[in-house]
Amino acid sequence: MSVWEKVRRLINAQKFYATLPSKLDRAEQEFLSTQADEGIPLPEILEHEPDGSDAQILLGGELHSRHTFMEEHE
Repeated sequence: MSVWEKVRRLINAQKFYATLPSKLDRAEQEFLSTQADEGIPLPEILEHEPDGSDAQILLGGELHSRHTFMEEHE
């Protein structure tokens, strides 16, 4: 491989890594915009206070999650 080929590859790599963050941000926004459907209910997460037991003092209280599903005709 010639010196000029190495220089060209180095320049292309620098361009790629310089533009990568903006490309990733744009791709993430495109993905999130396709996922934001108003008809899909989000989960509800409930966290209860610790009851005083040793395990819950260390780990925290109970966690519950529930989903509200809509009927197909709604």
